[in-house]
Amino acid sequence: MSTHRDIIRRVGIAVIAVAALVLLSACGGDGVQGARSGGPTSGASTAQLEQAPALPGAQPISPSDRVYTADQTSNTVSVINPATNEVLGTIALGAQRLGDILGPQYLRDVDVHGLGFSRDGQYLDAVSVTSNTVTVIRTADNSIVSQTTVGRSSHEGFFSPDGQTVWVADRALSQLDIVDALHGGVVGHVTTEPGPSKVLFSPDGSRAYVNHSREATIDVIDVASREVVQRITGLADSFSSDMALSPDGTELWAAHKKVGKVSVLDLTTGAVGAVLDTGPNTNHPAFVTTPDAELVYLTVGGTNETKIYQRHRDGAPTQVGSIPSSGVEPHGSWSSPDNTRVYVVNEGSDSVDVIDTGTGTGTGTGTGTGMIIATLRTGQEGQAVVYVAGAVPSGPGTANLTRQGLNLPIQNVTPALEGPGSSDLIVRAVDGLDMVKFSGSGMTATTRYTVYVTHDGRQIPLMSFTTDPNGNKPQALAFVQFLGVYDLNSVTVRPSNG
Repeated sequence: MSTHRDIIRRVGIAVIAVAALVLLSACGGDGVQGARSGGPTSGASTAQLEQAPALPGAQPISPSDRVYTADQTSNTVSVINPATNEVLGTIALGAQRLGDILGPQYLRDVDVHGLGFSRDGQYLDAVSVTSNTVTVIRTADNSIVSQTTVGRSSHEGFFSPDGQTVWVADRALSQLDIVDALHGGVVGHVTTEPGPSKVLFSPDGSRAYVNHSREATIDVIDVASREVVQRITGLADSFSSDMALSPDGTELWAAHKKVGKVSVLDLTTGAVGAVLDTGPNTNHPAFVTTPDAELVYLTVGGTNETKIYQRHRDGAPTQVGSIPSSGVEPHGSWSSPDNTRVYVVNEGSDSVDVIDTGTGTGTGTGTGTGMIIATLRTGQEGQAVVYVAGAVPSGPGTANLTRQGLNLPIQNVTPALEGPGSSDLIVRAVDGLDMVKFSGSGMTATTRYTVYVTHDGRQIPLMSFTTDPNGNKPQALAFVQFLGVYDLNSVTVRPSNG
């Protein structure tokens, strides 16, 4: 898309790409490269340790690597060994809904949502959006290193390039909080445009990028001075739920969940190069770069699929494939450093799809669109997912893990809807009462609806809600004793009387 990026592409395909990886590796924009005492047990040299997204040549999947998911309802972090596709357990950061969370003496984390990690793979950060906490976890033994209370509606955070601090976006404010990772406590702030949503760092560590939930801009921050030095405007919408950086650091994809679009930014020119119509509830992008193509895997929750786009030297990206999800509401996504796998969290099914991109085993097509090779049951209502290379230098890495939130009942149905639109209903078992979650789109605007279930020949109301001016209702919740009592297939949704 830019001359600079084209040069990087050619270099990445050539032999010298292996050397370039040491300087240009990135993890969701936070490039990672680091030697670690002891090193991975897979035989990969610590000097070659790279984090995704990476150019061709990074080390293969290793038993010392880990994949983590942030599980919002079970308030856990699920821990996966990507070499065996085994869910090892969960790190419990709080209690399951409902019970203790509503109690006046509740002290632990609520709504575990965002994830990030240090460049050497030694630490993970988990951001809880309701309790406004940042928890730093030691990856080798899953132990908690520090916990810090930050600003209101903290959403996503990532370790700074030096691994000393975690930069956290406060959606309800106009600032980032800078947290001392090892000792805890807020040690600084960066003023941003309203509603910062996520923080990513450039591969060379000199710049931080921030998208927003209330402003159609990307803030570019000088890491050394902690000051905004550029604002890139002209994004497709003011609400950007997630974003990712290309492994060469020249392109940023900002997802706009509410309007189903993606803004593709050329960071060499500081301008929006393309706007893609991607679909309802567009969520997380993940870069996959092979010798044959530069790809982006994009989760689209409203159509239950992961779309694959190919980046081009000139012109806008084009869609080259689509992978239907095994479950409901695909949300977070992350690739492995060797570009052979993409991990997709199915928020509405409490699971992770493991996608073989076709670069390692020969499955999939020449463009690497791939196929699902495994589906893993994880914690409840997964949001973010990250792949951390070299997380466990020795041993099984199962210390301090629990089974909280794993393998619990969950049911999905498309309820009968009176009038226009589409809807979904999810029922999952939680402590105290079952959680019933409704989502709908394209319904009658600003209209009150009621969800009913039939029992003993009578229609019983479960919840009511009002759609927005676009006829959408992203989420309505009710807590009732549902499983084993009501027939999920009897659920109907219709405009309320009066």
